[in-house]
Amino acid sequence: MKKLLLPLMVMATMFACTSPETKKADAASSSDPDTGTFSSQNEKSQKVREALEAYMKNDSTKIYEIYVDTVKIYDQMAANQEGGKTKPNPGGRAGFAANERMNHDFFTNINIPTDLITTFEFKDGRVHTGLWGLWTGKGKFSNKDISCPLHLIFVWEGDKVVQEYRYFDPTALMEEVAASQKK
Repeated sequence: MKKLLLPLMVMATMFACTSPETKKADAASSSDPDTGTFSSQNEKSQKVREALEAYMKNDSTKIYEIYVDTVKIYDQMAANQEGGKTKPNPGGRAGFAANERMNHDFFTNINIPTDLITTFEFKDGRVHTGLWGLWTGKGKFSNKDISCPLHLIFVWEGDKVVQEYRYFDPTALMEEVAASQKK
């Protein structure tokens, strides 16, 4: 009897591993359009990393390499919401590049860690690159060290960014702009 117990347990385990319930779960996840693959080592993640490294050096040339002319930048800075949705900032790529350079008019030692950049390739063909990090800098007018949690999403079509979503608290930037106006 003891000799039969082990083979029966092995057979029960094998049967449990191929149960229909597991197959149903697999079928459900394969029809989910928000599934796919992700990587931090692919070409798009590297392009974002290079663009952020250039931004930290006040170099906007990478913006002209990876963004389309008509890129739509969504953030809370423009205060242009309508119908509960944020409209894109005006100016496209050139306006975005000018805005990024302007940050260096107000801050020194700008830094964004680039180790948490990941590109998601969804099953339905969408490709997004995300960054989670902490933007830091030193105010040129207030002399304050600033840190701000930052979340960026880059939406790709082919090899170009067509949209970017930027989530951060703009309070420190607004305070530095106000400090620059004091004489």
